[in-house]
Amino acid sequence: MKNIIFAILSFIISCILFTIYFAVWPKIYALIPAIILLIASVFFVMMFISYRQKLHIKELEKRIEVWNKLSYHVNQAGDEAVDNLPIGILVYENEQIKWTNDYLKGIFKARLIDAPLYDVIPALDGMLDSKNKSFVIQYENDYYEVLNYRDENVLYFFNVTERETIKKKYDNRITAIGIILLDNLEESLKDYDMQEKSTIRGQFLGEISDYVRNYGAYLQSYDDDRLVMILDKESLGQMVENKFEVLNQARDIATKNHVRVSVSIGVACYDVEPDELGGLAQSAVELAEKRGGDQVVVNIQNEKIKYFGGKTDALEKNSLVQARIEAQELKDAVEGSTNVYITGHMGADADCLGAMICVLRMVMSSNKEAHIVFDMAKADKNILKMYEALRDESPEIFSRFIPFEDVEVRPNSLLIVCDTQSPKIMMFPELEKNIKHVAVIDHHRRGEISFIDPVVSYVEPYASSTVELVSEMIMFYNKGIKFEPIDATCMLAGLVIDTNNFTFRSSGRTFEAASTIKSLGGDMIRVRQLIRPSYEIEKDIASAVTNSNLFMEKYAISVLPNDKIISDRSFLAQIADKLMGIDGVEASFAIGYLSQDTIGISARSYEKINVQLVMEEMGGGGHLSNAACQIKDKPMDEVLNHLKEIIEANNENEGEEKMKVILIADVKGRGNKGQIIDVANGYGNYLLTNKLAIQATDENIKQVEAEKEKEKEDAENHYQLMLKLKSEIESKSINIFLQVGGDGKLFSHITTKRIADEFAAQTGITIDKRKISLPAEINSVGIFTAIVDLGKNVQATIEMNVLEK
Repeated sequence: MKNIIFAILSFIISCILFTIYFAVWPKIYALIPAIILLIASVFFVMMFISYRQKLHIKELEKRIEVWNKLSYHVNQAGDEAVDNLPIGILVYENEQIKWTNDYLKGIFKARLIDAPLYDVIPALDGMLDSKNKSFVIQYENDYYEVLNYRDENVLYFFNVTERETIKKKYDNRITAIGIILLDNLEESLKDYDMQEKSTIRGQFLGEISDYVRNYGAYLQSYDDDRLVMILDKESLGQMVENKFEVLNQARDIATKNHVRVSVSIGVACYDVEPDELGGLAQSAVELAEKRGGDQVVVNIQNEKIKYFGGKTDALEKNSLVQARIEAQELKDAVEGSTNVYITGHMGADADCLGAMICVLRMVMSSNKEAHIVFDMAKADKNILKMYEALRDESPEIFSRFIPFEDVEVRPNSLLIVCDTQSPKIMMFPELEKNIKHVAVIDHHRRGEISFIDPVVSYVEPYASSTVELVSEMIMFYNKGIKFEPIDATCMLAGLVIDTNNFTFRSSGRTFEAASTIKSLGGDMIRVRQLIRPSYEIEKDIASAVTNSNLFMEKYAISVLPNDKIISDRSFLAQIADKLMGIDGVEASFAIGYLSQDTIGISARSYEKINVQLVMEEMGGGGHLSNAACQIKDKPMDEVLNHLKEIIEANNENEGEEKMKVILIADVKGRGNKGQIIDVANGYGNYLLTNKLAIQATDENIKQVEAEKEKEKEDAENHYQLMLKLKSEIESKSINIFLQVGGDGKLFSHITTKRIADEFAAQTGITIDKRKISLPAEINSVGIFTAIVDLGKNVQATIEMNVLEK
C-alpha cells in the first residue's frame, strides 16, 4: 500500500515539475528531478506487481500440494474399495468383458477379460436389454443383485444370498388350501351294498390320505366325497413337480373296481386372508370340474394357472336332474327379462347354429321378444347351406337373425351365449359389455377366461355338443315347443359334426338327444347333403394327408404349404379327422396359415392323449379329443418345433411304459451325450430314429462306460500335461520394452497379443492370446504378472519386466 502511495505522489510531483519546465523553459535543470521521480515510480510499481505475483504463486503451490496429498488418499481409498469391498464390478463392451475387479474374479473363478459375457454369466442373457436397472440372478448357490448402468456399460454385483434365502423361506411357508372331490362317487356306487360301498370308498380315501401325508399336509374330510387339505407352498411345489400322481392311483382303483370315479383337485396358494384363500381354492376345483374332472387345477399367486391330468374324458352323468334345473333357471331368466338376444362364437359352426336355433325356439315359447345376433361373414363357411336353407324353409326363424347394429339394449335385456364360455371369442364381444344379464350354455372345457357371474351357467364337458345339452332342456322348459324340420335338421347336423358321425364323445345321452331331435323332424340324409364337402376340398384334404408325417410313431402332423392361405378353418379340422382314420395314429395335428400373420392348428385324438392340454399350452383350448389354437406373428418352423416340444413333454406323462436309452448327442431338456435316461416308449423311438440315442443294452452300456473311462483317463493325462506346462511357463520371464513419456507414463498399452508374441519370441512357448488375462492395467515400468488359463482350474503366471525403450 505504501508503494502505491509513493508512486502516486511521485507521479503528481513529476507532473508539477513538467508544468514548471514548460512554463519556465530556460530553467532546464527542473526536468531532472521529474525524470528521476517518474523512473522511481515505475520501478516501485513493477516491484509491487512482481511481489503480488510471487505471493499468488506460493498460495497456488500450497493448494496444489494439499490437493496432491488429498488426491493420493482418495485414489488409495478408491483402489482399496474397488479391490477389497464385497462388491463385484464388471465393465463390458459389445457383449464382451473388458475389466473386472478382484472380488468378481473370486466369484466366477474363470478367465474373464475378453471372454463372452453371456458364456461366463448365462443368467445375464436377456437382462441387460430390459428396462430394469436392477435385477437378481443366481450363480451356483449364491444370489446377486445386479445394478446395470447401461450408459457406462458397467455392472455392479452385490451378494444378497442371505436376503433371498429369507425371502425364499417366507415364500415357501405361504399357506395353500386344496379341495379334493371324488367325481361321480355316489352315482357309481348306488347299486352296491353297504359293505362294498364302504370298501371302495375306503380305498379311494386311504390312497388320498397316504398321498397327502407323504407331503406333510393336513387332510380332513367334510363330506362323503369331499376333502380339504392344508399345506405350504414348498410341499405344493413338490406335488407339482411329481405331477400329482394321486390321479393315476385313483384311476387304478376305479379300473380295478369297475367304477367310473375320478379325482378332481383345486389348489390355491396366495398370501391372503384364509377366507379369501378358501374361495380361490373353491374356484380352482370348480374349474377342474368344468374342465371335465380327473385333473388338478393349481392357482399360485403371480403364476399362470397350471393343469395336471385330464387324461380321461369327462364322466357321463346318467341323471337328467341337472338338465331340468338349468332349464328352469333359464326359463326364469327369460321370463324376467324385457327382451332376449342369442349369439355364439366367432366362426360359428353347425353345433353353434343348431344350439342357437333350439334356444330361440324355447324363448319364443315364452312369448318373449327374441333375436339371434349373427353375421354370416363371421361364421364357418360350411354352414352357409344351412343358413340358406333356413331362409327358404323356416322364414319365422330366419327373420329373427339380425346384425349387431340392430341390437336395442334395455335395462333388463338378457344375452344367451351358446357354444362358448369366453367373451373374447364371441362373434360380437361388445354384447357382453352392454348387456348385464348373461346366460351361458356350453360343452367345452372351461379355460382361464370366462364370463363373470352369469345368471345361468350350464357347462357340461362330458356332453358331445351344445346341441345335446339344449335338446335335453326342451322337455323341461315348456311343452309343445314348435320346430320346423329344417330347424331340427340343423340341430342334428351340429350333433353329427361334433361327434364326427357319432365316433367321439358319444354317450348314451348323445344317442337319446339324437332320437329327440329326430322326433322333432331332423333328417339324417338331409344332414349329409348339407355338410358334404366339394370335390376340390376333398382333393385338397387327400393331398394334405398324403404329405403328412408321422412323429414319434403315433402323432400324425400335416403342414400345409406357406403360400396356401386357408379361408375356411374347418378345412384343418377335416384334415385332422381324416388322419385319425389311419391305423396306429393316436393324435393328429393339421397346421396351416389362416392369414398372412396367423397360423391355425386343429388337433384330434383318441382317449389316451389329451390334445386340449397341448393346444392350451399354445394359447388355444377345446376338448380332450378335439381342440385347436391360433398363433399370430410367428414363422411356421417355430410353431412346428414348439408343437413337437410340447408333444414330447406331454408324452412323458405317467402311466406309459418306459425304456432306457443312451444319448449319443446332447438333447435339450433331456440330458447330455453319454447319459442314460428313462423315457416313454414313443419318445424313445423318436430318439432312436433320429440317431440321438441308442438302446441301453448291456453291451451298449459297457461300451459307454468304457468310453467314459477312456475320456476320464484322457482328461487326467491332459490335466497332468497342463500342470507340466504351467511349471514350464512359470519358470520363464520376459522383458517388454516400451517408450515412456516425461511424466513416467507409457506411450502405448500392453495387450494380451503383445504378451503372447513376446513370450513366444523369448521362450519358444506359444500361448493363445485369448487364454491370457491381466489382473490390472499396466501403465508404468516395473515388474508385472499376467494369468494364463490352461483349463481344468489350472492357471499359470507369466512374469513380465516392463522396461523403458
